[in-house]
Amino acid sequence: MSDRAVIQKIITGTARSVLRPLGLSQKGRSRIWYDDRGWSLTVVEFQPGSSPGTYLNVGAMWLWADRAFWAFDYGGRTSWRNDVTFTWRPLDGEAGWQQRVGFLNADQFSREMALVARVAALQVQKLRQQFPDAAAVCDELTNSSAQMGESPLWHAFHGGAAAALSGDLPAAKQNLETVASADLHFEWQHELAAQAVGLLQLMHDPAALRTRVAETIACSRRLLGLPAVTAGSEADDSAR
Repeated sequence: MSDRAVIQKIITGTARSVLRPLGLSQKGRSRIWYDDRGWSLTVVEFQPGSSPGTYLNVGAMWLWADRAFWAFDYGGRTSWRNDVTFTWRPLDGEAGWQQRVGFLNADQFSREMALVARVAALQVQKLRQQFPDAAAVCDELTNSSAQMGESPLWHAFHGGAAAALSGDLPAAKQNLETVASADLHFEWQHELAAQAVGLLQLMHDPAALRTRVAETIACSRRLLGLPAVTAGSEADDSAR
């Protein structure tokens, strides 16, 4: 069995034993696992690199943007320590953090993957507590600036869509107008601004606004190959 096959087998087995009991699902046979909250996902990726081993990426993906790809909207590359503490932004020069597990042999990689999977599980639980509904996302994004490496336009759009879904119309208007009035240069920026304008045009009708966001969530789920959510699901509960 090749090193690559051994690594895949160990990652899959470890994730099944640690993440599956928390309710996470594997994306096909990939290194991606996800916690499906209906209106959002927590994505766990055991990302390969240029040499055998794995990095760990964990973050939330909001489904109220019209996208056909997986993304880390909040969070991303994870650093951890042997005591299972973790962070997305380690301080420069601070010792003890690691971001990658290299592959030396199966026993070594299995031991280190057990720690990485525990870190991923703790991050999933933290994000569940931090963002139980769209209102919590609105509060966090409206009252914070974009993270390092995050587009301010995406940050504002997600804050606005979360506010629209949760019924906070002033915050929705503030965030979405930031996107719609921005200086746009790239195609994706124009597409995002068009989505923001579409939501702003419904600001006079809160029910229609919420319906539009829910329809976009349903569309994103189809594009990502996720099952449809039904009335009473967490996608609906997030707006209550």
